[in-house]
Amino acid sequence: MSAPKEGPNPLRPYYIPPSVGNSAGTPSASQPPPSLGGNYGSSPSATSPSFGSSARNILADMDYSDYLSDSSPSSTATIKALAEQALWKYTSVFLAQPFDVAKTVLQVRMPGSGPPARPRKFQAIQIKPLNETKRAGFRYSSDESDSDSPTYFTRPKPTGLTPPRRPRPRRRPGSPDRDLSSDADAPPLHAPRPSTHILDIKSPSSLTAALSTLWQKEGAWGIFKATNSTYVHSILLSTITSFARSFFAAIFAVPDPSLSFHINPPAGSVGGLDLLSSPTPLASLAIAVSAAGIAGILLAPLDIARTKLMLTPSTHPPRSVMSTLNTLSSWTLPWSIAPVTFLHSTLPTFMSASLPLFLRSKLSVDPLLTPSVYALAIFVGQGLELGAKLPIETVLRRGQMHVAQSSSQTKEVQTVVVAGPYKGLIGTMRSIIYEEGERTIKAAPVKGAATSRTTSLARDPERKKGQGFEGLWRGWRVGMWGLIGVWGAATMGGVGSKGGEF
Repeated sequence: MSAPKEGPNPLRPYYIPPSVGNSAGTPSASQPPPSLGGNYGSSPSATSPSFGSSARNILADMDYSDYLSDSSPSSTATIKALAEQALWKYTSVFLAQPFDVAKTVLQVRMPGSGPPARPRKFQAIQIKPLNETKRAGFRYSSDESDSDSPTYFTRPKPTGLTPPRRPRPRRRPGSPDRDLSSDADAPPLHAPRPSTHILDIKSPSSLTAALSTLWQKEGAWGIFKATNSTYVHSILLSTITSFARSFFAAIFAVPDPSLSFHINPPAGSVGGLDLLSSPTPLASLAIAVSAAGIAGILLAPLDIARTKLMLTPSTHPPRSVMSTLNTLSSWTLPWSIAPVTFLHSTLPTFMSASLPLFLRSKLSVDPLLTPSVYALAIFVGQGLELGAKLPIETVLRRGQMHVAQSSSQTKEVQTVVVAGPYKGLIGTMRSIIYEEGERTIKAAPVKGAATSRTTSLARDPERKKGQGFEGLWRGWRVGMWGLIGVWGAATMGGVGSKGGEF
C-alpha cells in the first residue's frame, strides 16, 4: 500500500515513503501498454530502467561518513606518515644501541682476557746499611730548618752505594756460572706487543662496567657503534618477514597470521600475530615460523657485518655497512653457523605465537573472559622466551665473529675484546660453562665440635674452572627491564600496546 499523493496517511503520520527506485504510482500516459501480441523484438531496456542504474541510485543515498574519512589521504600526508614512522623507529634503535653493544661485548668476550701488562723498567733501589742508618739516627726535635734533616718531597741523590746482591742458588759441580739477577730483570725475547684497543672490563657480568669502559676508551662513538646497520637490519627483517608470511598464506590458502579479526587485538598478539582468530591456527603458526626463519637466513651476512662493527674499534676502517659487507668472503650464510642462525630466528616467533594457543586450549585462559590472568601469563611467557633466546644468541655472536675473522684476507681483525672460541652450538655452551675462565664458589660452613655449642668455621671460597651457567645469560637484566618498560607503556595506553622486544 502506497502513500496517497495528497498527503501522508493519517493512520501512519510519521511514515515517509522511500524515494529510491521506481514510483509506485500508475505508469505514465506516454508509456505504451505492454503488447499482447507478443512483440518479442522489442528491448526491455527501452521501457524500464536497468538494474545498474537503480543500484547506483541506492548506493548514492547511503551515508559512509561514520566509517570512512571525508577524503582519501594525499601523497603528502602518506609521505609524512612514513617519515614519522621511520624517525620513531630510528630513535628507538638509537636509544637501545648502547645496551646492545655492551651485551654483545660481554657475550663474545673471553673471560680473563685483558690488556697485557707493560714491562716495568728496572730502577735501582738505594738501600743503606743498617749500621749507617743507626749512626745517622732520627731527629725528633721541633727545629724544621735544620739542614741535616732529610727531605721527604725531593728525590734523594745517589749515594754511590750499590744494592746488595742476592745470594746465588746452589749449583751443581761442573755447571757454568750464570747471573740469575740479570735474567730476571731482562724482558722476554718474544714479549707480546701491548694492544691499546683491548678493554679492561673489571666485572664480566656487569653491563654498566662494559658501558663505562667503552665510554672511557672510545667516547660516544664507542657505545653507539653499528647504529645504522642495526636500523637497516630491523627494517629489512620486518619487511621480508611480512612479505614471506603473506606470500605463503596466499599460496596455501591460509589466513595471514598478521591480520587480526578483532576490533581490539588481545594482549597475546605479540609481534603483530593473532592466531586465536585463525580457522587453522597450526598452519598459520607454521607459516609464521617459516617466514621468520627465511628472513633470518637471508639477512645473515648483514647481521655478521653488524656484529663485526660492534666489536671492532671505532677508529678502524671500514665503518660503513657496504664496506664491511665487502670484507666478507661471501654474501651467503656459512654452513658453520646455519643451524644456530635458523634456531635463533625461529625460536622466539614459535614461543610467542604458540603460547596463546596453549593457554586457551590447555589451560582455558582466554583474553576476553580472563584478561588479567591472560596478560600475566603472556608476560611470564615472554620472560621464558628471553631466557631461551639468550644462550643461543651468545653462541651465534661468537660464531659470527669467528666467520668475520676467518673471512678477512687482508689483515688481522682488531677487536675490542678477545673473542671466545666457537665450537658449534653444544660445544660452545660446554666451553663457556666448564672451560673458560674461573668462578668463585662460596664454600659451605663446616660445623665443628670444639665446644659444647656448634660453631661454624669459615672456609676460603673455592675457585672452579668455567663461567658456569651464568655465562650463557649475559645481559638478561637489561632484557627484563626492557620487557617491563614495554608492558608498562602498554598498561598506561602508550606505545607498545601490541607487545614487542627491547
